[in-house]
Amino acid sequence: MYCIVYRFKLSQPSEDTAARFVETWSGITDYLKRECDAMGSRLHQGEEGVFFAYAQWPSLDVFEASAAHEPKLEFVELRLDWAELCEPSEVVFAGEMLADLSG
Repeated sequence: MYCIVYRFKLSQPSEDTAARFVETWSGITDYLKRECDAMGSRLHQGEEGVFFAYAQWPSLDVFEASAAHEPKLEFVELRLDWAELCEPSEVVFAGEMLADLSG
């Protein structure tokens, strides 16, 4: 399994923009699961309104192949909303899982 940890900061933090961001991130995750074989994500909110997300993919190859996917209008609209809501994202970490200790 390949994972990517992202860090996001809202452009104009508020309860409304935070709720919209969660909705938008959820829509993007659902789309990538449905269209690109992603495995889902987990979204966390830290101090001062900073968000962290852990996105999971079956492999690096599947993740890289998703870049060639022709996006549908639904995805384009979600990405535009995302760009309006937050500053550019930062990749904190990306790599292959070595051991699953969650269960």
